[in-house]
Amino acid sequence: MNNLFKYILFGFMALIFATGDISAQGKKTTRLQVEYYKNHDKMEMLIATLIAKERRYVPLAGAMIRFYSVNDTSKALLEELVTNDEGKVVLKINDNSKIFYDPSGIMTFEVEYGGNSSYKSVQRQISVKRANLDVFFFQKDSIKSIEVNASEIGPDNLITPIQGLHVRFYIKGTFSLLDIGKEKTDQYGNARIDFPVYMPGDTAGVIKIVVKIEDDDDYGTIESRGEINWGIPVKVIKKERRGLGDTDAPLWMVYTLIILLSAVWFHYLYVIYMIIKIKLAR
Repeated sequence: MNNLFKYILFGFMALIFATGDISAQGKKTTRLQVEYYKNHDKMEMLIATLIAKERRYVPLAGAMIRFYSVNDTSKALLEELVTNDEGKVVLKINDNSKIFYDPSGIMTFEVEYGGNSSYKSVQRQISVKRANLDVFFFQKDSIKSIEVNASEIGPDNLITPIQGLHVRFYIKGTFSLLDIGKEKTDQYGNARIDFPVYMPGDTAGVIKIVVKIEDDDDYGTIESRGEINWGIPVKVIKKERRGLGDTDAPLWMVYTLIILLSAVWFHYLYVIYMIIKIKLAR
């Protein structure tokens, strides 16, 4: 009897576990991408993108994403945010007192989606060092140069130059960025590139320069910008075109209108003339 009871108990437990496995297998796979980004206003942020596999991977909107700061012994919740229609959510982390730093100044973040009855949970971890990227402009005779200084922000805000860092240089256009070169920082954290001689700017010749550290393993993505009047001024030529509602309409339109109105008034006068002639004939 006791053996029978054990068999029934074991069978019941196996059924529960099997049901749980089947339920988990029925959930859709999710993927979570996390990146650190510091923009030209020195705003630091974590950008998380959540996608789920339907027929193909698509953004998962309305999902709760949790951001944690972690170290070897502690884990602190920074924020809970909901993804937008693109499956993205942005957490600004400037001067957050909950963030842990290790002795070398590294920040480690854990980002997770808890899942639900339809989608599997997913978790990602990212570690970054804080850094600054500053733009300077130099001109000697006819040679114009753009220089970048990259520096790491260590413990107690200690600033040290970053050597061997790849920096990409761009000129900002109306709709996109024009790539003008890539250089590696020297022992002082500096990287320099010659400015293209012939480059159109705005009406005052001002050009916007964008420099980036892109997807670096240690520093993530950092962007900085600067403006300089080294471009060729572009005059805005406004081509005047006469329209139907303008006081200075096209001449062909004026002549056509005169002819049409003259024809109308001629018919009016002709009708009046005929009426008078008929009355006199009586």
